[in-house]
Parts: sequence; C-alpha cells; structure tokens
Amino acid sequence: MSTKASNVLSNIDLGFCSFCGACIAICPTHVGSRNLDYISEKYADRPIVKDSAKCEKCRHTLCMQICPQINISKNLFSVDSYSYIEAYYSKSRLPEVLSRAQDGGTATTLLITALRAGLVDYAIVIKRDDEWHSKPMVTRNEEDILEASGSKYIFSPLLSVLDEITDRIDFGRVAIVGIPCQLRALENIAMLRFKHNDVVAVKIGLFCMHGFSRDRIESILKELNISFRDVVKINIKKGKLWFATKDGKLLDYPLKKAEKVLRPACRQCPELFSPYADINVGSIAAEENWNTLLVMTQKGKELVEKAMSMGLLETKPMDINGIETVNKYVHRKTGEALKNRELYTKEFHNILLISPTKRGKSLNDILEHKTVKSLYLSPL
Repeated sequence: MSTKASNVLSNIDLGFCSFCGACIAICPTHVGSRNLDYISEKYADRPIVKDSAKCEKCRHTLCMQICPQINISKNLFSVDSYSYIEAYYSKSRLPEVLSRAQDGGTATTLLITALRAGLVDYAIVIKRDDEWHSKPMVTRNEEDILEASGSKYIFSPLLSVLDEITDRIDFGRVAIVGIPCQLRALENIAMLRFKHNDVVAVKIGLFCMHGFSRDRIESILKELNISFRDVVKINIKKGKLWFATKDGKLLDYPLKKAEKVLRPACRQCPELFSPYADINVGSIAAEENWNTLLVMTQKGKELVEKAMSMGLLETKPMDINGIETVNKYVHRKTGEALKNRELYTKEFHNILLISPTKRGKSLNDILEHKTVKSLYLSPL
C-alpha cells in the first residue's frame, strides 16, 4: 500500500481497528455534532464516518497518532515490558458482585471500592442489552457497575465517552476498566497531553488474548442453534468459547475455529495485560471463581489494600505455578504478535507506521480551540 494516509479510515476498512473509541473522542472534525461516531445497533464493531470529505481535508492526523494499532512501541513486543509489583489470586466478598461476576468479580469490586472510598467520582464501564449491543457509559451508580460486570469479548468503543467527560465541568476523577488496546490508546492520548487523559485517576486493565466482532459471535451462535437473547454469559476457558444460556445450558465452541477470522488488529496486539494499567485482572492460572490480580503501580497497590481493609476483597499470594503460567502466556502472545506485526508493516507500512504531520497551527494550538459544542475546533 503506497498512498500516504492522513486518517484512520484505511485502518478501519482493513481490520486494523479494535474499536477502542479513542478516535471518536478526539476527532477535530466534530463541529456541531460528531462526524466520527458509532451506532451500536447497526455498526456494532467499527466507527462510522458521516462525512468522509471532512476527514480528507483534515491533515492533523490526530486520529492516527492516538490509534493503538499504529506505531505500536517495539518495547511492547518484549517480555521485559510486562513486569509487575505484586501478584495475587483475588475474589470479591460482595454477594451481589459474585452473583453476576465473570470469575471472581475483582474488577467490579475495585471500581466499587474506588467510588466508596472517594478515590474517584465516576467510572467508565461497558453495558450491554439483551442482543449484546455494547454501549459505554459514565456512571457513579453501583447498580450500573453491577449490570456492566462480566466480560463481553466483543469490540466496544469504551473511550468514545471521554469527550463527554471533558466537555462537562461537573465531572471529577474517573476510573476506567479496559482491555490492553484501549489503555494503549489512552496512553497515546496522555503522551500528546490531551485533556481527555487528565480526568482518568484509576486504570484497571483486563487480560485479553483477543476480541471478536459482534457478527463473528453471532455466526457462532447460529452454528450452535441459539441467539444472543439466549446467552447470559460468554467465557474463554481451556481452548474453548463457552456460552451459558438462560435455560441453564453450557455450550462450547472450539477457540481455534473461532480465531480463524480474527482481525489483524488482534493478531498484531502484543499485550496479554496492559503495562499502562494500575492493576490488571484476569483468570489465567486462577482456580474456578477466582481472579488473577497483578499490581502494576503504587496507586494500584493502595487501591487493593483499600478494598481489603474495607472487607470487600479477598486475596492470597500467587504461587510459582501461577506466575510461570502467566509468563508462558506473555511469551506466547508477544511472540505471535511480533511475527504478525512484521508481516503487516511490510505490506501496510504507510498506515501502520506514520509520522506526525503539521498543518497551520501547532498541536497545542489545535487543542486549545474550544466551543460549547466541540472540544476541538480546527480550521479545516
């Protein structure tokens, strides 16, 4: 691919998009209304562009600079990037959490802890409807957080609500729960000193091998003769996708078969868990109904200690077998991702490896332009 790109439209079309929602939040062509957006019921797995002409005129490349699929740091393909302070197995002590939890309910419990302790004022979570259409929301309501608990395994534009936060003066500190690519995009936003990152006080990462488009999961459900409305929980365990249904059935599907149509975005992602998180939560190496908990920062350590002191979280040190299992998966994911990344960058280097471009005003000047309806108003 030889044409130099100036926006993420080609990345989206070619599958180098994990639908993190960051480009939706920072797009400078949002004047009056969003030009880059999503409609969960119709386009459940990718951003949509209302007026591509605006994108073609824009030369700021902000969407490309914050995209987690572009200019992925070489350090992330090294296992040395995945160190942590402490490692535990953990489990919620809250019955209302455990009744809805994916595994041990740790991420949900940490969010509740942060809100109750006054460490944050709001949380950004992903809720879903009965058809498994995902919708990000900003909330301080514990019932919303409980309803959002459980892994979705379906692409969700978590970061798209960041502009909602920065456009309102009544929002304070925010906690966010995200998968590695979403937190990688947030780190890119922070490196460019976007205001969106200033409100994020706590980052809770979720382990992730890969995600799926809603269409892909729907096709699997058809093979199993069920629909989204039948499913109450999706999980990945022991090389299979598991679907728990309303009538008590537990159906499985071979993970390798499901992975045959993974997006390039997932195939080139090196992160099993996020080095940019304060805490990472997963289930790899944990026993049934428990979580794997990796403490990444001092802030994360303080949050875990607060949850324990409030009687909300139970922990026990991770044993050597657990540590070795986590390390094995880190080696596996970074190794596979590096091979795929090298292949992709040879063919699509003009959209996966970019340099910032300048047009007219400097980046900081662009970021300071603000109206009531748009965080960024740039001369297009």
